[in-house]
Amino acid sequence: MSARNTAARIPSGSPAQQVAQLEQWRRDSENEANQMRTKVSELTDTNRSLQTQIANIKQHAQLQDQHLKSVSDRLKATTAELSQTQAVKRDTSANAVSLNRLNQEKEKQLAAARQSVQRLQSELKKSSEQLQAAQEQLAHSQSEKAAAEQSVKHLASASRQRGGATISANRNLPLANIQADGVTLERDGEVIRVRFDSGRLFEKNAAQLRPEALAIVDQVGAELAKTYPRQRIGVEGHANIGKQSGTAWRNGHHLSSARAMALYEFLQSKSFFGADQMFIVGHGSNHPVYSTATDSGRRANNRIELVIYPETIK
Repeated sequence: MSARNTAARIPSGSPAQQVAQLEQWRRDSENEANQMRTKVSELTDTNRSLQTQIANIKQHAQLQDQHLKSVSDRLKATTAELSQTQAVKRDTSANAVSLNRLNQEKEKQLAAARQSVQRLQSELKKSSEQLQAAQEQLAHSQSEKAAAEQSVKHLASASRQRGGATISANRNLPLANIQADGVTLERDGEVIRVRFDSGRLFEKNAAQLRPEALAIVDQVGAELAKTYPRQRIGVEGHANIGKQSGTAWRNGHHLSSARAMALYEFLQSKSFFGADQMFIVGHGSNHPVYSTATDSGRRANNRIELVIYPETIK
């Protein structure tokens, strides 16, 4: 169901059912928005790749021009040498034949260089057309992304304004006092992000909380429940398993979702938050916060975030 279709529908049933439907529609809209961001990112990478190809083609063309000039200069020098040789040794037909063959070879090289330049010009034109098409597709994707985000805003607004709504917004969230190893807390726009290093909570490529992690999660959960007793909370996993073999996970989305579920179930078992207060998202490797060019950056991107949203549950 698209974000536009979702925004156009009216939920039915009891107030609780309506809230559940609206929440499902909001999650669907968020998923579509994430997909559009991924598509935009892929198109941006394609655009960069095409620009790099064009730069390489231009450089290749310049090298061909230099080679053509060098061949032309050598041809001129050869022609001058041939003229001198003919003037000095007109009676030596063998030398004349040899020089004539050399001149023909140079002409062939010059013709081949010209054909190479023409081919490069044709490839450059084709690459320019591909770049233009990619830019048009990127603009179209950006337009679709903006429309999807607008639909999400409309859906969220409708969920607060319709009769029987149970969600209200708090735009001035305080920062909880959390002092735990491997846990950071930061304000990100209207939300609060509590970030756990996955290496502190889970073994490598595992989705079961380590025994020593339970105390950390218990401490953080208790503080969050005290500071944000009615806030909407997202348990959002981020994981990248790369191209490793011997793992049970199909991809990073699978692993990040399983880890988010493990943290969700532990928080539920401690009764810190209500079941309708939390939701789970598995982002895979779509949203890195550190450079993915280094091993340390890739490890740091494996994380679990408890995202405190401004909406509250009555």
